[in-house]
Amino acid sequence: MSTFLPGVSPGRRMVRAAAGKPGFWLNCYPVPIPVEEATAGRPVAMYLACKRRRWGGFRYVLVVFDLDASRGGRAKVLADAAALKELLAACGIACVPVASGPSGGMHLWAGCPQGLTPAMVRRIAEAAARLFPTLDISPLTNPVSGAVRPPGALHRHGGYARLTLHTAGEAVAVLQKGAGDAAWAALLSTLEGMAGAPALLAQDRARPAVRAVERVHYAGQPVPPSVADRGPVVRPIGTDEAGRVKLAVPFRPLGPKALAGLARRPDNRPGAHSTAVRPVLRSMALAGWSYTQMCQAADDPDLTPALEWLRTAGDEAGPRHWLSGAEAQRRAERAWWLAVQDAARMPRRPADDQETADELTPGAQAAADLMARLKAADPERWARPSGPADRNLLRAVAWLMAVSGCDEVSADVRRLAVLMGRSKSTAALAIKRVQADGWLERAGESLPEEFVAGRVRVAKAHECTGDAHHACAVHQAPPVEPVTGTDVTQTLRAAVSRHFAETAPASQKTPGHHGSDGTRYTPPLGGVYRGLLAELSRAIVHQQSGLWQALGHHAGRTLEALQAGCAVEELPEVTGYTRRTLTRHIGALTGLQLVILHRDPRGRTVAVRTARSLYDAAAQLGTATRPGERALSGYVDRLRYAWWLREASWCALSRAEKRKAGRRAEPGQLVVAGCDPHARAYPRTADGEADHGRAWDLEALRIDALALAQAADALAQAGQVIDTARLPQLAAQAAAGRFATAA
Repeated sequence: MSTFLPGVSPGRRMVRAAAGKPGFWLNCYPVPIPVEEATAGRPVAMYLACKRRRWGGFRYVLVVFDLDASRGGRAKVLADAAALKELLAACGIACVPVASGPSGGMHLWAGCPQGLTPAMVRRIAEAAARLFPTLDISPLTNPVSGAVRPPGALHRHGGYARLTLHTAGEAVAVLQKGAGDAAWAALLSTLEGMAGAPALLAQDRARPAVRAVERVHYAGQPVPPSVADRGPVVRPIGTDEAGRVKLAVPFRPLGPKALAGLARRPDNRPGAHSTAVRPVLRSMALAGWSYTQMCQAADDPDLTPALEWLRTAGDEAGPRHWLSGAEAQRRAERAWWLAVQDAARMPRRPADDQETADELTPGAQAAADLMARLKAADPERWARPSGPADRNLLRAVAWLMAVSGCDEVSADVRRLAVLMGRSKSTAALAIKRVQADGWLERAGESLPEEFVAGRVRVAKAHECTGDAHHACAVHQAPPVEPVTGTDVTQTLRAAVSRHFAETAPASQKTPGHHGSDGTRYTPPLGGVYRGLLAELSRAIVHQQSGLWQALGHHAGRTLEALQAGCAVEELPEVTGYTRRTLTRHIGALTGLQLVILHRDPRGRTVAVRTARSLYDAAAQLGTATRPGERALSGYVDRLRYAWWLREASWCALSRAEKRKAGRRAEPGQLVVAGCDPHARAYPRTADGEADHGRAWDLEALRIDALALAQAADALAQAGQVIDTARLPQLAAQAAAGRFATAA
């Protein structure tokens, strides 16, 4: 049994050992020990890790791969040593091979002067052990007492460890030079990549533990061979807040390759649509995305063409039709589960260990920029008759940017109207105003014949118009100053996101001026993505409430200011409204028991938000269900419009083409599940004019509008964002819940 050098406390002193020849030392002991004592008739061992003050703990300055003949015989040791030596050389790591003794074992010594963390060495050892069965990793998994006999040390069964390729001087020079961190990181990546793909290895090279891949099941079905053959799980699998699987890694934005794959539209080859889904979902899983975030991105057809298979079905060469809510949810859940299992088995890279939780996607950065500009604008800008509508639109666009991660989003007026809590015509007018004022600019024109909405992005500058109602957008805001002291209610609002601070200094613009010098405002890029999304979600839920259908959205601005801790006396300056208008707003809010006024210790009149929800207050006025009705109307209108576009394309055909296509079904014919619902003829009046009203009713009947309205109303009651893109899945979930209850 090997023993430690005399006079050295394990794990307490620096690594020291003789090189096997007088005068050559790998290091020196704090207390000098004669070479004669270190080599006097008994085995000695050498610590691989040492503890230094500048490191703050143990680090491995030597890495020794101990190949034991008892684990497979001498021939197996020689084969593993040759393969491992070749692998080290490919990564730029020079090693010193040492014959262990009469047993036939081998030691491969390598150095790292900068020191390797125990966690990294453990990962290297565990990955190498999966590939080389003769490897003993115990010295590499215990930085305190892990030790190996150096060259020249006796073996307990006789003989001694001897150098096979180097002289003692050459061995010392190789180990003193060692290899850098980049080389060891490359070795780790290569080892884990090979360990994660045992199908690429010869059967005699793969350990039985690797070949016996765990059989994880989902809905009674195991992991398919295409995923299981990657090997063992090398990334931890956790669950999100909804209980669905995700990788237990911090969220980070998608890389350029993943974004390019996400925007790539599948061709018409058989199976191209389904094949394009897995690489994209796997990239999302590797980036720490959750199932909900994936669904939110997949709900935008313009943003994620590669995920068309999750939304539609059909012949690859023919037209595709929309999936039902239940079928789309089933596909999404199964595809996401497989993507997470696949990502968990992907080879690790050095970049996977870097902390990227504080990075924001381009869309989140644009959303943070836009929200900071909104708060930097003069209050009078939003106190105008059209101010709340413009503000609601900009917050809806910011929410879409944060959710999608893209700084260019589709400006679909039907979807924006639902997020704004307004009508479609109001949303259309608002988007024209904010573009004219310089808040947004066009990034892509709409294509109505292809059912593609125009895209918008945050504008960096604009040209002023001669309109009397024009108000320049804010392109420069005061810098964010750090908040000091314990009382932060005067400078920060309670509803502001945690990832960036409210602009505390007062506006420096002159009264009545709403513009700027046109320079770009640089937003704070640090922070947490969830904080930004939470703030935007609260803003969307607030403006979607049916309460403002009765009280007006100006009262909604007043309530937000009160909830942020603003005193009643400060409301005119903060909101831009007159005292008479504010008195009317506060009277309505207190009458609905949403706020309670009282005096604070400093004598100010402040409002305390009660526990009553906006939904309950709206129910008292009979407008609680208005958000669900508006969402249903927008969704059905979108389907009706798609039907009308199909009718317009039919009318453009020649008579010969129409005869070849055959007679279409009547508008009121029942649509069989899986068939194209828009292959029917469009409803017509007795005079031959298009009957859009009947088309709307038929589409509402086909998609079970009652279930959609109930799903949207349930979101309103729960205080969640209502998005028309998620209504089909929500309706399917609600229907499944009702069926289970009835059963």
